[in-house]
Amino acid sequence: MKKFLLLLLLAAAAWGFYEGSQESGTIQPAGRPAAEAASGRSGGVTEIFRTIVRGASDLPFGELLDRAEETPAAPAAPSSAAPSENPQIAASPEPGLTEVFHFKDAVENRIDRSRFVPSSEIPSLLKNAIVAAEDRRFYDHGAIDIVSVGRAAVANSMAGSTVEGGSTLAQQTVKNLFLSDERTFSRKLRELVLAVQLEKYYTKDQILELYLNTIYFGHGTYGIRDACRTYFNKEPKDLTTAQCAMIAGLPQAPSAYDPIDHPAEAKKRMSIVLMLMAKEGYITPQEAASAAMEAILE
Repeated sequence: MKKFLLLLLLAAAAWGFYEGSQESGTIQPAGRPAAEAASGRSGGVTEIFRTIVRGASDLPFGELLDRAEETPAAPAAPSSAAPSENPQIAASPEPGLTEVFHFKDAVENRIDRSRFVPSSEIPSLLKNAIVAAEDRRFYDHGAIDIVSVGRAAVANSMAGSTVEGGSTLAQQTVKNLFLSDERTFSRKLRELVLAVQLEKYYTKDQILELYLNTIYFGHGTYGIRDACRTYFNKEPKDLTTAQCAMIAGLPQAPSAYDPIDHPAEAKKRMSIVLMLMAKEGYITPQEAASAAMEAILE
């Protein structure tokens, strides 16, 4: 039955990869009203989702889906835990199917853009650092990155525990906006569906803007503005290369890499991010070495 659940999740991931890879803001066929197009699109997704769930429940062992939903895996390490209240996101129940298919309205109703740093004021260096650290194939895949999922599966299998994740920035963003931290099959399936919708309605730069303004950066801070002010007493546009790398290294384990409470660990993580940025061609190896040295000597 575990194999069946895995196959079901892989099927959902494959669908997410295909759907999410389509161009954001799908062009409407000539002569077709926008409302009709949206209805047809959401109806098709609804039917796929319902078919998956219905097919599982019709099987003799279908009740195991409910059991999988009720049995979360081990909780995340305390070092990555975030406070329960995120001032950037309005508190409301997790979305049902109706909210999913009015997705953009659901997103905009959850966030407070008056607290956002607009994308135009976020330095490219910081965006590139986040991509290098969290989702290096961000611009090459849709909602799901099959390559990263496969790489993580191999690494985790060899380690015998979870040492690497395969979630894209889109998946992390919708999880942060809508979902809990529980590790269940049903939550992961909802995450995949929502990530597909995010890639449909928002551009890559808009997804980065959402991510950077809502993610937890440790020390009680949510969003890039509060993180920059808390750790460096600066606005995002004024960050140095080393500071961009240090901020970008935080989402993986915000408390463990907190520059205030754990400066040595924060600098180690910063050095790794600088190396990743150089590997992806965002900065030169010389610039990475210089930034790391400046931070170490501070």
